Amino acid sequence: MNQHAPFLHPYDGMIPLSVAGYILGTVLLLVHLYALVKRQQVQAFLLASPRNHLLAQILLAGGLFWFFLLVAPEGLGVLSRFRVGLAEFEGIRWLLQLACPVFLVLMVTQVKNLLFPRALGIFGLMVAAPLLSAAFLQEPVTRLLIPIWCYIVIFLSILWIGKPYLYRDMVNKICSKPAWWTPLCLGGMAYGAAILLCAILWW
Repeated sequence: MNQHAPFLHPYDGMIPLSVAGYILGTVLLLVHLYALVKRQQVQAFLLASPRNHLLAQILLAGGLFWFFLLVAPEGLGVLSRFRVGLAEFEGIRWLLQLACPVFLVLMVTQVKNLLFPRALGIFGLMVAAPLLSAAFLQEPVTRLLIPIWCYIVIFLSILWIGKPYLYRDMVNKICSKPAWWTPLCLGGMAYGAAILLCAILWW
C-alpha cells in the first residue's frame, strides 16, 4: 500500500457520497428555488455577469488557489494536505506553482472582456473533481446522479473557458425566452431534490 500512496489523490475518501449528495442536492434545490422566486433579480444578474470583473477576479483567485493546493510544495502544513502526486511530471511542480500567481495577474490585468465565463469555467472544473471522487465506484446506481451533473459542468466549463462568448449567448437566450425560465428552474429543483432524497434514503 505504501508504494502506491504517492499516486493516491487527496480527494479519495475525503467526502462520503452521502455528504456530497447533501451538499449538491441542497445547493441545486435552493439556487433554482431562488431563481424561480426572484426571477427579475436573477436574470438581471445573469445578463450583467459576463462583464462582472470583480466577481470574475474572486472566482479566478479561488479557482487558482484551489489548483495551487493540488501542486503545493511539502512542508506547508494544512496547505499541503491536498497535495497530489504528479508521477513523471513531478519535475515541473515548481513551474505549476509559479504559474498560478502569474496566470492570475495576467488574466486580471490583461483580459478585460468576458473574464467571468473563463473564471467560472476554471472554478467549475475544480468543484466537479471532489464530487466525482465521492461517487467513484460507489453503490447504489443512483450515485450516477452526481457524475451526470459533474460531466455537464465539466463540458460547459471547458466550453466557456475556450469560447467565453458562448456563455453570454446562452444567458441571453435563456433570459429572452420567458417560457423557458420556469421549466428550467423546476427541472433544477427536481434534480436537486432527487439527489437530496437519494442521499437521505440510500447513500
